Amino acid sequence: MRQTRADRDGVLPVLLLHGWTWSLDVNFFGLMPPLSQRHPIVGLDQRGHGRGLPIAGEFSIADCAEDVIAVLDVLNIDRVIVCGFSLGGLVGTHMALAHPQRVAGLVLAACALNYRQNRRDRLLWTALATAAPLARLNRGNSLPARYFGANRRSGTDVVNRWPWLHAELTRTPLAAVLAIGRAVQRHDLRGRVQPLRNVPSVVLLTDNDTLCRPALQRQLADQLGAHVIPVAADHDFPVVHPDLFAAAVLDAVARVNARVSGA
Repeated sequence: MRQTRADRDGVLPVLLLHGWTWSLDVNFFGLMPPLSQRHPIVGLDQRGHGRGLPIAGEFSIADCAEDVIAVLDVLNIDRVIVCGFSLGGLVGTHMALAHPQRVAGLVLAACALNYRQNRRDRLLWTALATAAPLARLNRGNSLPARYFGANRRSGTDVVNRWPWLHAELTRTPLAAVLAIGRAVQRHDLRGRVQPLRNVPSVVLLTDNDTLCRPALQRQLADQLGAHVIPVAADHDFPVVHPDLFAAAVLDAVARVNARVSGA
């Protein structure tokens, strides 16, 4: 868990919620330095990820949202602007629905209301379930890191960061990846986010996303009534293009903060 405090009147903390198989540091290493110059920031490794709490039994995305509320309670933070990427966006949306008084605004990137809406995604979930024997043997923990294999060969920045990235990504065991995946599969907020239409929100829509289809992201934005900022990037852009990611999120947070403050 990381927190940055600042005594700046009228500036809300930004809560950073990372994506599936990643960690706070992996997802937001390019964003935290510039964002901390404008807002206090708070974040955590979510359950099963990185240095987060271990997983004990089945759970839901709503349970992950309650984990975050518990952290805010310990830190005596009343309200935040939520910045959630992928899984983090799901958790932040559940949090806003269950605890609307704690969420001043939403910045959601590369996430959807539901991930079983097309045949390809259903097949991917089925294929992922076949990795369960590896998890029982405590093998396959490097699978999340392999996602960046092609980028490691083509991107100088990723090559330079690879030892650190690999070490961070392998902190999340395959058993946890699969458990979190099952929770994501069950997640379905279609037709349920109407209460959030008055919450200032921005959706960063990754136009080239091969994991979370742009149409699903558009569905989320439409049902939320969110402002959309298109980004010509794939799902890995916080790691492969951290400067692009930081610029897009800073723009989105500024838009949300302006609406919250009435500027």
